[in-house]
Amino acid sequence: MRRDEVSYAVAVRDDGLRKVTRLTWRVGAVGIVCSALIAVAFGHNVQHTAPHPAAPGTILIPAQPPAPAQGAGQVTSGAS
Repeated sequence: MRRDEVSYAVAVRDDGLRKVTRLTWRVGAVGIVCSALIAVAFGHNVQHTAPHPAAPGTILIPAQPPAPAQGAGQVTSGAS
């Protein structure tokens, strides 16, 4: 390969690398903006409640016991 062809190949490679880098940054920025929009869209109904005033280390007992589960009492994986 001649010397002038090598310099042309290097220039073309560098130009392509700049394009790919620019495209990568743009795709990343679009991803961040889209994720922020999704967070805003799905987070607008979230209600913030104050935590229960309990002393540190105490156990809070629920007002109602958990409901019994439906179906079989024991789950098997299917192996042996």
